[in-house]
Amino acid sequence: MTVGDIRIHCVNRATIVLMVGIALALCFSPKSSRADQQLPMMTIGFQSGTITAIYESVLQIDGRTFSLSPGAILQDDRGREIEASALVVSAEVKYRMKKEQNDMIDRMMVILPR
Repeated sequence: MTVGDIRIHCVNRATIVLMVGIALALCFSPKSSRADQQLPMMTIGFQSGTITAIYESVLQIDGRTFSLSPGAILQDDRGREIEASALVVSAEVKYRMKKEQNDMIDRMMVILPR
């Protein structure tokens, strides 16, 4: 075995050790919090709040009363469509009101408790 062969062998071993180290670091790094995750739908211009009460087809967000417009789009924080029956008091929401109707919500992203 020549000096050149030994250098190549050491470089290959160092590369493998480095790759394993990076893989382990990625596996054991802290997971991101919900606040760090991107939202599944665009919520620019949306208002934020917490559901404080639910009455059949009407709900309150931070004490203000709203209705869901016919065909309102409701999604959870993973981007999956959900039914209005999945809404719960104390869920955090981002919502957009229907144009020209300040009491009707046409789109909402809901962070459901896990």
